[in-house]
Amino acid sequence: RAGDQNWTVWKFGGTCVAGPERLKKVAELMKEEMEKGTKLCVVLSAQGKTSENPVKVTDQLLNAVAKASKKDRSFVEDLGRIEARHVQAAREMLPENDRLLEEYVQILQEDIKNLTAMLKAITIVGVSSENFSDFVIGHGELWNARLMTAYLKTVGMSGASMMDARDVLVVEPSEQDTVEVDYETSLKNLDVWHEKQQSQSSSESGPCPLVVTGFIARQPDGVATTLRRNGSDYSGTILGALLQASSITIWTDVDGVYSADPRAVSDAEPLQHLTYNEAWEMSYFGANVLHPRSTLPAMRFNIPIKIKNIFNLGAEGTTVDGFSTVEVNASLGRGSRWKNVVKGFAAIENCSVVNIEGTGMVGVPGTASRIFSCIRDAGINVIMISQGSSEHSVCFAVKSVDAESALAALRYEFREFIESGLLSNVDSVDGCTILAAVGSHLVDSVGASARMFSALAQAGVSILATAQGCSEHNITVVIDDDDAEAALGAVHSAFYLSDTTVAVGLVGPGLVGKVLLEQFNTHLDTLREERHIDIRTFGIATSK
Repeated sequence: RAGDQNWTVWKFGGTCVAGPERLKKVAELMKEEMEKGTKLCVVLSAQGKTSENPVKVTDQLLNAVAKASKKDRSFVEDLGRIEARHVQAAREMLPENDRLLEEYVQILQEDIKNLTAMLKAITIVGVSSENFSDFVIGHGELWNARLMTAYLKTVGMSGASMMDARDVLVVEPSEQDTVEVDYETSLKNLDVWHEKQQSQSSSESGPCPLVVTGFIARQPDGVATTLRRNGSDYSGTILGALLQASSITIWTDVDGVYSADPRAVSDAEPLQHLTYNEAWEMSYFGANVLHPRSTLPAMRFNIPIKIKNIFNLGAEGTTVDGFSTVEVNASLGRGSRWKNVVKGFAAIENCSVVNIEGTGMVGVPGTASRIFSCIRDAGINVIMISQGSSEHSVCFAVKSVDAESALAALRYEFREFIESGLLSNVDSVDGCTILAAVGSHLVDSVGASARMFSALAQAGVSILATAQGCSEHNITVVIDDDDAEAALGAVHSAFYLSDTTVAVGLVGPGLVGKVLLEQFNTHLDTLREERHIDIRTFGIATSK
C-alpha cells in the first residue's frame, strides 16, 4: 500500500514556487532531504506573484474565465501571457533541445489551445458554471507540477513521478463553500494509482520523489473541482493523511505562526509549538498561516505539522501536534510564565453584533433554535454567540456585509413577536472587531480572563460582548473597530511582557556604554526567564 512507506509530505505555497529560481531552490531542498533517506512527497501550488509577474497564475485564469463570461475576448491575451510565463520558466530550468523541454512545452501549448477554445464557447452564451471555472483554474497546479517533475529528472532524481490529484482525491462540495473528503474512496484510488505507477516504473536508479498537484480534486461523479479558495494547504494535510505520513511541512514565506499579527504588534514573536486546537482557533480568528480546516486531516491520524519559511531556513518555525507542553501553575504572572498558556491573539475585523432582546424570549423553549435556524436558512455564518442566563437577550456576531440580511431575516421570522411587543429590539452594532486570546489550558489558569479584561480596561477599550466555552480554548470579546490595534497591543503586552519592564536611555555610547549594552544583550533571555525583567533600550545619545 502507498500509505505503508513512511512518507514525509512537504507542501509549497505559490510564493515558494513563483518562478524558475524558486522552483530550483525547492528542488535543492528536496535533494538534500532525500539524501538522508527520506521518502518525500511534495504538493505544489500554482506559481504565485513576483516582481516580474505581479499576478498569480490562479488569479490570471480566474480573470480569463470572468472575461469570457462577459464576452470580453481579451482573455486570449491573458492566456498568451500565462503560456509565455511557463515556457520561459521551462527554458530556464530544462536543458535546451532536451526531450523533457519539448514534451513540456508541447503539452502546455495543447492545454492553452483547448482552454482558448472552451473560453471562446463561453463568450457565445455569456455565462460560466462553477464546475467549468474549477476545471480551468486547476491548470496552474498541473503546469507547475509537470515542470518540477521534469526538472527533478535532470538533477539526479530520475525516479521522480507526478500525481494529478484528481486521479486520487475525491471530495463532496458542502455548504459554506467547503468540501468534505471521501477518505475511503480516495484511499482506494491511491492504492490503484500506486500499483499502476509501480508496474510502469523503469529500472532507473536514483531518488523517487512524488510530486502532487495541490488545490485540485474531483467530485464522486468525476467532475473536476477544487478545495476552494485558501484550500491549498488543505491539500497538503489531506495527502499526509492518505499516505499516513510521519510529518507534514507547510513551506511558506513567514517564520511560523506568530503570537499576534506582526504588522499590528511589533513585539509579536513566532510560536515554537501549538496544539491542533490552538492552531485551529488561531486560524479561525484570523491568523493567515494555516487555513482552519488544514489541521483536521492531520488530527485524524495525529500527524505533526511543521510551518517553515523557505526564505529563512534558519528559523525554527512552528510545530503543530496533539501534545501539550504546558505545566499548569495557578500563580502565573506575566511574561514567559503566561506565554505557554495564552499562545496568541487574533482578530476578525469588519464585523457586526446582532442583538435580539425582549421579554417574549424568557422561558420559551426553542427560541434560540429558531433564531439560528433563521440565520442558517439565510446563508449567513455566525462567528460568535453570547447569551445572558436570564434569556432576556441573545446577541451574535456576523461579518458586516451580512448584517442587513440577518436583520431582515430575523425581523420577518419574528414579525408577530415584534408587533405584539414581546420582542423590543432587533438591531445591530456595526464596525466591530472580534478579538480572541487562544490557549488550550486557559481553564486551568486562574486569572486569565481577569488579566485580559484588565488590560483592555487600562487601554480604555470598551467591551461590547464576550464569549468563552467550557473548554476554554479561547476567550473572545467584541470591541469597536477603532480600538482594535490598541486592544491587540494591550492584551499581547499583558501576557507576553515580563513582570517588570525597565526602559533604559544611554548617554555616552563609548567604551563603557558599549560594554553595558553588550551585557544587557547577553543576559536578556536570563533576565526574562528567571527574573521576569524586560530591559528595553529606548534611546542612545552622545554626551557632547
